[in-house]
Amino acid sequence: MGGIIIFSSGNALIIQSGGPTAVINSSLVGIIDSICQNSNIKIYGAKGGFQGLLENSFIRLDTLSKEKLDKIKHSPGAILGTCRLKIDENCLNILFNNLKGLNIRFLFCIGGNGTMYVTNLIGEYAQKKKYDLYVIGVPKSIDNDLYQIDHSPGYISAAKFLISCCKDITFDISSYDSPKKITIIETMGRNTGWLAASCRMASTIDSNVKQLIYIPEIPFDLEKCLEKVEKYYRDNHHTLLIVSEGIKNINGQFFSSSLKYDALKRPHLGGVSYQLKKLIDENLGLNTRNIDTSIWQRCGSQYISTTDLNEAYSLGYKAWELVRNQQNKVMISLKRKNESTYKPIFFFTDLENVAGMEKKFPSNWYNIENSYVTDDILDYLSPLLKEDETAHSIIGNF
Repeated sequence: MGGIIIFSSGNALIIQSGGPTAVINSSLVGIIDSICQNSNIKIYGAKGGFQGLLENSFIRLDTLSKEKLDKIKHSPGAILGTCRLKIDENCLNILFNNLKGLNIRFLFCIGGNGTMYVTNLIGEYAQKKKYDLYVIGVPKSIDNDLYQIDHSPGYISAAKFLISCCKDITFDISSYDSPKKITIIETMGRNTGWLAASCRMASTIDSNVKQLIYIPEIPFDLEKCLEKVEKYYRDNHHTLLIVSEGIKNINGQFFSSSLKYDALKRPHLGGVSYQLKKLIDENLGLNTRNIDTSIWQRCGSQYISTTDLNEAYSLGYKAWELVRNQQNKVMISLKRKNESTYKPIFFFTDLENVAGMEKKFPSNWYNIENSYVTDDILDYLSPLLKEDETAHSIIGNF
């Protein structure tokens, strides 16, 4: 790839893919700013994710004003539009031909592990066709399930939203002495429990509201769950159950899923909190409330984390620096420096190291007997929330 004239040859294309987040647009603007400050090439955005590339639907991005870019940077949701699309050989060929038709030599894909898989496929296909193309992955995932990164952009803001929700719910139900309340809140997380686990930040030792947290990595035992709920009720405690949408039984079957499938041929999830509420009502005769935060947790505008926003922008900005340094088929990433004050260190990893891989929640951070997350999650998340002005009210004690 050394023969490419980086500052004048070819055009750039940016794609946003997968579920939107509160900070995915910040990464988009970071890429645009970095390219515009260091070259004069044209920058296009694919409208609607990879579907836009399939349909030759593009928008110019290098002509946007600074004022417009700043507004986009601080706006949740995917401004270019996004989609989930299963890529087969025919699609790959169309994608490649459309890239060639627009003379795209620099491709930036913002997304999660599925996006990194497709990005790597495109890079390999271009090499096979002997077409000079830089492909760079820029991470994004509220599920925090990307490999080779300390935490994914979008996760901190989503976690902040859920922590605040659980804190507020705890304040509400603890206001009543009787009857004791049983409340279930459902979080996203198809295969990983990072979001549900973050709600541990809303728990305090001296509270009369006891948490039970259930994540996909640990088989869900309904009988034991009911026993714990009943015990807390008898012991005069309120109970707040936090459940990932993707919890599974001991046989690996989803606790709640529909017969409908998404574009990636995965069963639609959701409704875990309602199903569990019905079972508690039927088996224990205890009045239970369920709350499904649904898509709200992805793009909550009032819960955008300062750290999340800044890191998303920096990862986008540094993605173009990888191209300038002749790096290809890689994902820009970050890890934390081992110091008392949190500081990210940026690096890159090969796309093949992250493509289609999932980072699970650490099993040793979960107490199976008590259905509870250990203090390790506090050590992990607290430094990431400290920059936020509201962080202390979110994670402080009663």
